[in-house]
Amino acid sequence: MTVEFGVLGSVEADIDGRSASLGHARQRVVLAVLLVDVNRPVTTDQLVDRVWGDRPPRQAVTTLRGYLSRLRQALAATREAAIARQPGGYVLNAADTVTVDMHTFRLFLTRARATADDTRAAALFEQALRLWRSEPFATLDTPWLNALRDTLVQERQAAQLDLDDLRLRLGQHAAMLPGLSAGAAARPLDERLAAQLMLALHRSGRSAEALDHFHRTRGRLARELGIDPGQALRDAQSAVLGQGTAGTTTPREREPARPITPPAQLPLSVAAFTGRADELASLDALLPGTDASGTGPARPAAVVVPAMSGTAGVGKTALAVHWAHRVRDSFPDGQLYVDLHGFDPGGSVLSPADAVRGFLDALGVPPARIPRGLEAQTGLYRSLLAGRRVLVVRHRMDVRAVRGRQRRGQRVRSALLTRSAPAGPRTWSAGRPRAGGGHCRLGSGRRCQCSRAAQR
Repeated sequence: MTVEFGVLGSVEADIDGRSASLGHARQRVVLAVLLVDVNRPVTTDQLVDRVWGDRPPRQAVTTLRGYLSRLRQALAATREAAIARQPGGYVLNAADTVTVDMHTFRLFLTRARATADDTRAAALFEQALRLWRSEPFATLDTPWLNALRDTLVQERQAAQLDLDDLRLRLGQHAAMLPGLSAGAAARPLDERLAAQLMLALHRSGRSAEALDHFHRTRGRLARELGIDPGQALRDAQSAVLGQGTAGTTTPREREPARPITPPAQLPLSVAAFTGRADELASLDALLPGTDASGTGPARPAAVVVPAMSGTAGVGKTALAVHWAHRVRDSFPDGQLYVDLHGFDPGGSVLSPADAVRGFLDALGVPPARIPRGLEAQTGLYRSLLAGRRVLVVRHRMDVRAVRGRQRRGQRVRSALLTRSAPAGPRTWSAGRPRAGGGHCRLGSGRRCQCSRAAQR
């Protein structure tokens, strides 16, 4: 059964090709709020605020429950998407086969910006933009949705500009002229768009019109904003005048070559490691298809997070590094290592943003293509790991920080070293508990204190 939700236009739900009846506008707002945070709990207070803003009705919670009840009935034909009550709020649980066009749009953008091949990247941008039917959350009007709508429109405009840069690079300037002309008329102060139109006109043999557009844009910037043209617009003018090469190369082409060798960041292993046979056997058991020597082929089906805890000096790092070297051949796509300094009294804790940027650099992402913001960087990191066999060793961290850093479908092992014991032998995939991991608490004796996650 296929279940598709849409918010890039009117809020819709299609179940096996049939449109579900979602009710009136306010009820659709409730569904939209849950879809934006699909598979993540939304508190009742958040729902009330996002649905009514600063003017909730007197019986807002009771009214909200009524809306949720009717939405459950609208989705009753499928088990793949269901609204569930959570402590303090609600969550729309969706299976992997369920799609929400807003999240699919952002996933395509992340993949496009992580792709080195211009043709492939352009195809991904086009797929993303085709998901838009009209303005997001059409006909719905709440302060929260209006702000999110503006954000999504800006993301779409940025995606279109990125796509147009690629299409110029691929020599598609003639076909781009109608769209660029319409865009420049709608956003006359967008200098990047103006530069793209100038280059397309110039390469189509219309250099005089390109220079005329430059002078009109420069005059408008001076009159309305009191500023001169920026570097991108000046570079486009130089290219039209034959004094520069703007647009003949792209940021992708100008970036230095990046290493294609899989990262191998593991610290040196102890030369004569002995003992911990039980713990090593427990760790080996987390690798389906791998024998105790670590030389057999591993076929990890999902994220697995073995966590090791114990007092200082008990040997957590030595054990983790020794085991990582022991099984590294099972992870041909690389081994990543980071020390987060979580228990270092003499140093500062490494922030998640710095850790993720370090991983992106190790995975060969050029600095110019690392997006701004931790959420976008984490999304790129996840996309790069999707379908790859990568071992990640995280030293000195709070085990709870792993929540949300991986997601289902990644073929990754992440070993955590923490001085304080985690809350329980659990692993997470896409923020949910999953079987297959374990917590190993190390003591000073030889006897193993390892517990496996319950299979469920």
